[in-house]
Amino acid sequence: MDPPVVPPALIMAGGRSSRMRAGLGKRHKALVNVLGVSMLERNILTLLSHNIREIFLAVGAVERSLLAFARGRGQRIARAGGADLKLFIEKFPLGTIGAARAIQSASDDLLVVNVDNLTSLDLTALLDHHRATQAVLTIATHIEPFQIPFGQVSIKDGEIIDYREKPVMRVPLCSGTYVLSQTARLSIPSDRSFGAPELVQMLLHAKHKVSAFFHSSPWIDVNESSAVEKAEELIMGNFEAFELWRQPAALEISTLCVLKKRRVALLRVQAHPASVVARLPAENVLLQNDTPLQSAYRLRYNMGLLQVGKPFLLASFDELDPRDAKRTRHHIFVAETVRGLGGKRPSRCSGLAWAFIADLVTGSAGFNGNPRTIAYLQRYVAKQDSHSLSHRRPPLRRG
Repeated sequence: MDPPVVPPALIMAGGRSSRMRAGLGKRHKALVNVLGVSMLERNILTLLSHNIREIFLAVGAVERSLLAFARGRGQRIARAGGADLKLFIEKFPLGTIGAARAIQSASDDLLVVNVDNLTSLDLTALLDHHRATQAVLTIATHIEPFQIPFGQVSIKDGEIIDYREKPVMRVPLCSGTYVLSQTARLSIPSDRSFGAPELVQMLLHAKHKVSAFFHSSPWIDVNESSAVEKAEELIMGNFEAFELWRQPAALEISTLCVLKKRRVALLRVQAHPASVVARLPAENVLLQNDTPLQSAYRLRYNMGLLQVGKPFLLASFDELDPRDAKRTRHHIFVAETVRGLGGKRPSRCSGLAWAFIADLVTGSAGFNGNPRTIAYLQRYVAKQDSHSLSHRRPPLRRG
């Protein structure tokens, strides 16, 4: 039996992004970076990792910057992953699900995700569940804890029998990810804005089957500026689920970031006599039985810094290069400088320069660095600073 055809996916980015813009300025939320990668690119990469090869993007006609990004880097990333990114331009707002009506595809089913929802949800399992239940519509669902800001009372026969101060309620929620059959898509009106709640109610009223796919994967709605930092913390704590594809990468690279308080060691690279460029030290993991951690230890030795603590794994991520369609797995290690015997400072290496992590900007003059690596370092230092202010030491992920 032939494997089922992977259906196309629709990324919903047609909203006005008013709440995000209220905090971060003119950028549409789809272009807001989370750990060095825009939310739109994160969604495209997630779909590619689940072998989805036909991707649609719903975007408002007035969003020129978003359209330019989609037609540029967005389509290059999709092509590098073997997919097509097709634009559906909303001439007027179509709501949270309205654009799904207009998507034309040979597949009966359509996967719909929201650009501001970041999750490690298993989309392949969601699609399998939809087919197995033969539902008209399948909704990904999860349990979200909500703390009630008041005291909750239980009453029986006019008497208080229990009192709970600010209890946490566990509420089943929609994860903003759907699989729509053709029947569901054709139920959407084509001439007005239409929301997902309206579609669900319409299908239930018509006695159609609406299935729930329950998951416990990390999930966050990044709909306003205050949620960006929370999203970065969530991804840092679950980088294996968010950042790594299920398929192995063609190449693995370890990067060792030696830190001295808020500064990082950079290698000076003499490109030509008139130009000195600094970069983070990296080493390809080429040995068959080698591990990223062993590579990080070699980097520590080769840098000539003897008073450096043990490297620990900060994060790993897969990066797809749109130029050659190759995917590389990066392992980012951190090692802190320590005082040697007798209180001596770490030995110096003439080939190193020290730069404040907060000042690192990828692509800036005089520095070559991966934007995701820089973002992880900056979030790590920010977390260190916040914990030092509260006299708590942050937990470190060991390699």
